[in-house]
Amino acid sequence: MALFGGSRCLVAGVVVCGTVVFSGFCGTACDGGPFVTLETAKASARIALDGARVVSFKVGGDEVVWTTRVPADPAAKWSHGGIPVCWPWFGTSGGHDENSIHGFAKSSRFELVSLSQCPERSHAILRLRSDAHTRKIWPHDFEVEYEATLSDTLRLSLRTVNTGSGTFSYTAGFHPYFRLGDRTKARVTGTDGLVFCDARVTNVLDGVWRGDLRLDASYDNVFDEKGASTSHTVVDPSLGRTIYATASGVTRLVVWAPDGDEFAVENPGPGMLGPGDWRHFACVEPAFLWDGREIVLGPGERHQFVYEISVSAQK
Repeated sequence: MALFGGSRCLVAGVVVCGTVVFSGFCGTACDGGPFVTLETAKASARIALDGARVVSFKVGGDEVVWTTRVPADPAAKWSHGGIPVCWPWFGTSGGHDENSIHGFAKSSRFELVSLSQCPERSHAILRLRSDAHTRKIWPHDFEVEYEATLSDTLRLSLRTVNTGSGTFSYTAGFHPYFRLGDRTKARVTGTDGLVFCDARVTNVLDGVWRGDLRLDASYDNVFDEKGASTSHTVVDPSLGRTIYATASGVTRLVVWAPDGDEFAVENPGPGMLGPGDWRHFACVEPAFLWDGREIVLGPGERHQFVYEISVSAQK
């Protein structure tokens, strides 16, 4: 736990405003398990080392992400909530095993490389490297560096390096579940004029969206972004706030918002949604996916994409 006093920071028992390097253990940076907690004077974030999933992001004490109340199960194909990392494939993009949706990074233990805590800015770097286990799933050598920077915003970056002797391609993205007071009254901006498709029906992007996307219906839409830098907001009148989400290094936007009769069960187990859950979140996801949008890396090459989230009260 970081304690703030004046202009100094207490990091792992050392009074210093700088970086502490770890060797594969959490130390005092974790809260009762494999979690890293970042804190500043305005915000806090909690990141699980298992999957590098953001499980909490609070600004002014208010939670920004939605997380299911259903207990996690490592055997489940997917668990809902927070901000999961989808890598090295998004969905089943690329012809991978459909029983391993969104890749294996989400269920892999990341190494905590460094951590710094300051009242204005806190920062953590996590890392995942190929090994015998990952090569059985995906036969390539790689290093993934996940960087989280917290101020009054949360900035996430994912850098992939090809550390092998061959070329590989991959797809990826962040999968944020934004907490909403009433999804049916919320909307996503920045969609006007984007080419899109309903991924439940086709993967051919041949429609053009007009206006904002109002979250009063069920969606699994994939949009083609107009440039490598993107900006969208999630306007939530029920909670009286707007979530700002910007990204770079991605080419597509995915909006997933299930209805009440999709996936929900009365007694939900791991990977399931409970009744009424659908009303309190929407996933607005920066990604690159499907044929033609994969990232291709030769030996020694790297690619990085960045996602930044901020919140403001509506006037």
